[in-house]
Amino acid sequence: MDELSVDIISNIFLRIPIKSLLRLRAVSKSWCKIIDDPFYAHLHYHCGEAEQETPVIIPEFTVSRKAVSLYAACDNEEDSTIHAGKIPMAKFEVKDSFGGSCNGLMYLAEFRGARIVMLNPLRNQFKILPSMSIENYCPESKKAYGLGFDTLTKTFKMVCTIYEASTRPCTLVHTLGTTSWIEISKVPFPYLIYGEPVFLHGFLHWMAEPCSATEICEGRIMAFDVSKETFKLIPHPEICLDKDRGLFRVLDIAGNLAMFDLSYNTKIDIWVMDYEKKIWNREYTISITTPLPDHELTQVIGTWKQDEILLANSQGYFSYSMKTGDLKYKHNMGFSSSEQVYRHRGSLISISDVMEVV
Repeated sequence: MDELSVDIISNIFLRIPIKSLLRLRAVSKSWCKIIDDPFYAHLHYHCGEAEQETPVIIPEFTVSRKAVSLYAACDNEEDSTIHAGKIPMAKFEVKDSFGGSCNGLMYLAEFRGARIVMLNPLRNQFKILPSMSIENYCPESKKAYGLGFDTLTKTFKMVCTIYEASTRPCTLVHTLGTTSWIEISKVPFPYLIYGEPVFLHGFLHWMAEPCSATEICEGRIMAFDVSKETFKLIPHPEICLDKDRGLFRVLDIAGNLAMFDLSYNTKIDIWVMDYEKKIWNREYTISITTPLPDHELTQVIGTWKQDEILLANSQGYFSYSMKTGDLKYKHNMGFSSSEQVYRHRGSLISISDVMEVV
């Protein structure tokens, strides 16, 4: 196979799963050079045929245990269970945290404190971002995080909006590969953005709500242009959003911005937006025969397999068909319900390449 041209080998590699490619690095120096090339890593992520988004399980944090392990989620259709794989994809040290994923990388940000860990689970690589140095910054302030990719400069950017009780929100941006955070002038005031954002079309999208009940808001989805580093509101579906904020989610469905309406006890409506026309349509309705408790605590993990949507709550894990709206599986937990589950698509991207200071 070494007799084949680099172009032919590269095209073959686009059809091979990442785990297999990482093992193939040991075959020859020429193969390793192709697989480790930063440009090829981005090409494989956007053009590769083999990878699908997979839930990643983070075991429950405890006071006595700071070490964290990440596992790929596996399912067993025979006994309808979802469980963590036997071998962890990555291990590192971080306190109680929450996170997200973008273009093949994951991040975990501590609830209290300011440490943010950037990682690629499949490569078992992680690195801590530079600290945020802010005057009068309180580590326990409310924070909203997001990771996006700047298509103009081909760089990843970490965004953090900090809410202090007595001041306007402060938004900082860190470009991976630099040594500092930069405060930007325009922040989403008087809005509070929350939840895990969705990165689509060059924008990070959060659900948003007024900072106080007296504020008049023009929209409930806040978008951050990762290249221009500016915020803007985008339209939301013509539905009543004056309910508990935990009843609405934004999500990526097949590359489209979607909103989940969990405000009903017997159904879940899924709205999908035509991003160019800024028009929303209710594309899916999931019927719930047995009302789920604590809807505001329901975790919408994301798409699962072909046409299913995976949810989690105190009763377990549920996957529904988006085409028919029917319950396909009620999964036994197989692991603690308090463990965090994130949707992540693996990549060849090396943390050291992305975060190398130029």
